[in-house]
Amino acid sequence: MRHWSPLILCIAGIAALAASASALPQQAQQGDGQGSAAASKVRVSFAIKDIESAKALEAAIQEARSKVLGACVGLEIMDATTAGSGSGTIISKDGWILTAGHVCKVPDLEARIHFSDGTVTTGKTAGLHWNGTEDCGLVRFDPTGLTLTAAELGSMATTAPGDWVLAFGHTFGVEKDPFRPPVLRLGRFNGANGIAIWMDAPLSPGDSGGGVFDLDGKLIGINSTTGGEPEMNAATTIDFVKSHLADMQQGAASGDDVKNEREGKPHEGTTQRIVDPGPPREQAPRKSDPKILQAIASVVDDAILMTVGVFVDGRLVCYGTVADAQGFIITKASEVGMVSADLAVALPDGLTVPATRMAVDQKLDLMLLKVQEALEEPMFDLDHTPAAGSILVTVGRDGSPVAFGVRSLDMYQPGRNDVSTPYLGLRVRPITDEERAAHAGRSGVIVLFVAPGSSASRAGIHAGDFIERVAESVVENQPQLGEAVRRHAAGEVIEVVRVTADRDEPLHARLSPRPIEQGPSPSTPRFPASRRSSGFGPVIQHDTLLRADQMGGPLVDLDGRIIGVNIARTDRTKSYALASSTVHEAVTRLIADVTKNPQPMTLVNPLESGIVTLQDGSLIRLSATTAEVIGTRLKLVQAEDALGALEGWIDSNDSARWIVEFTKPGDYSVTVMQSCPAELAGQDFIVQMGDVILRAKSKATADAGDYQRVDAGAFHVESPGRAIIEVKTGGTLRGPLMNVHALELKRTS
Repeated sequence: MRHWSPLILCIAGIAALAASASALPQQAQQGDGQGSAAASKVRVSFAIKDIESAKALEAAIQEARSKVLGACVGLEIMDATTAGSGSGTIISKDGWILTAGHVCKVPDLEARIHFSDGTVTTGKTAGLHWNGTEDCGLVRFDPTGLTLTAAELGSMATTAPGDWVLAFGHTFGVEKDPFRPPVLRLGRFNGANGIAIWMDAPLSPGDSGGGVFDLDGKLIGINSTTGGEPEMNAATTIDFVKSHLADMQQGAASGDDVKNEREGKPHEGTTQRIVDPGPPREQAPRKSDPKILQAIASVVDDAILMTVGVFVDGRLVCYGTVADAQGFIITKASEVGMVSADLAVALPDGLTVPATRMAVDQKLDLMLLKVQEALEEPMFDLDHTPAAGSILVTVGRDGSPVAFGVRSLDMYQPGRNDVSTPYLGLRVRPITDEERAAHAGRSGVIVLFVAPGSSASRAGIHAGDFIERVAESVVENQPQLGEAVRRHAAGEVIEVVRVTADRDEPLHARLSPRPIEQGPSPSTPRFPASRRSSGFGPVIQHDTLLRADQMGGPLVDLDGRIIGVNIARTDRTKSYALASSTVHEAVTRLIADVTKNPQPMTLVNPLESGIVTLQDGSLIRLSATTAEVIGTRLKLVQAEDALGALEGWIDSNDSARWIVEFTKPGDYSVTVMQSCPAELAGQDFIVQMGDVILRAKSKATADAGDYQRVDAGAFHVESPGRAIIEVKTGGTLRGPLMNVHALELKRTS
């Protein structure tokens, strides 16, 4: 039986994806001889009142990062039944790491430890305390022969609401291919209750157990819990950790959750780990305080002249950046799409004008648009590269900053385990010389495994198949296959060419989002992720909270230099930007191509651009597994032992559509097979075909797998041919709309 998931999820208890908390041995209480003189040190708040004070904060962030980065580690906990990953902080050079109790789970489990420089060693979980938000634990390792950095312990006595904090962790687990150092996030201390700190530094699974530091580089908390939005997070205070330090050092394991873990029981008190939003929003100090953006507004003065809004069918889909004074604009290709001819650009002076698609760089997801108006000369800074910890500002369409954040890493190429990647579901190996010879010397791969219910499985690909091409690329190994897939967005249909003895067989697979077994989705209601958010090569990763429709515009530093263009909102904690040098090279290449061939790009007929369901008899069944998902939250979920369904319908902009080829005219009744919890039943949705809209309401069911029929009405089909059937929300949602297993269209006349 599939039960309903809570609407607010936490880092704690997500074994497959995350871990976190805190614990400190007695040796660490002295901070390796550095003492605790910080308690009497004068606090410096680093309030942002102007650009100079923002630069002072930036310098403090970078200094603190350099001091503590070496103490931040990634953890992989090896259990007989499950493997979990999380983060931690070295708090003593004799081999103690502080992390979360729910990362450790129980004492004496093997732990693989990844240091910030990529060095790996092993250790074991030690004592812990795990009881809801009381969440701390220790890992012990042999430090012999290792050069270590140990964090100095702070105290909440030197911290006050409004102070800036730095959170570190290995978001969504340790990335090893290539290795990714611990990721920096900036936030403000919003409040505390004696056990937990509330903060708005964005966190995700995998950050659990990572350190929260003040700007002196002292450890004041341990990442433990996250809420429904990326700026609602909590950490266990270092003061609470110290109260359990001696017991944990001796191997003690206490707390109700430890007991339940040992006995294999459900963890009681899960609600304790749901983040209380803390003080009222209007009173709590926030990173997003409009006064901060006003104080640094002048840094975007030049970038304003390069920022435009891009509209498709009258709806803002993303930003754009002036690429050339002769009317060329660069923007995010996957958000603009190739379907609608109704494309317009709102220029910096407020004038809205028609635009034409001229060229696309598929790898970078950049589209070159052309307008007839003359524009300002672009002002990309090609020489400056901001360091990790630099404050970066995103320009809004209204001529002011929309948000700011910090660069989380130095230049970074996302690894293959980035959770926001599209998913085909194949594991392959290179072909042998004999296999190559048997196929007339052609290149390709042999399929080793097809994930059940995956895009590849639905396309008809099987283990043992010889695959030559994926999308536009010939592939010869697993990394090349992954790269070919990541150049597309979840929801797109790609062609996979299977080679048999006598012919090439093109198969069509609709890519799905990479499945996440547990934990929060990469998207949130307020900060949905981009349709395509991977496969760009090296990027600037920053922690600015942006939406998918805020991609495509300039990113500037505190000197007003345009150092990049935002290209993707990829998950709860990060946004990606392409460096100005990368964008400039792409623009130069695309304009040269357009100069040689000035013809606009050909639009795609939506009736020819997807998987078609052909009518066979009087009943047409449109399965969730063949739907095209529009949006970032809605996704196909299909376990081996359950029916496939579209789930996570919490964004009113999301929809699902099917292409149907009717062979017989007549009236067709429409039934939706759906499930919905009782407390959310009765929400409006529509089923649309052309100009005809059918309205219905979701219906309560016993559990998530109990699909019940909802009659939506009937369509009339005048003549044979293709049509798009789309399911959309019917208004503002108060929670997930419903889970959809299938639509049934039955000919009644």
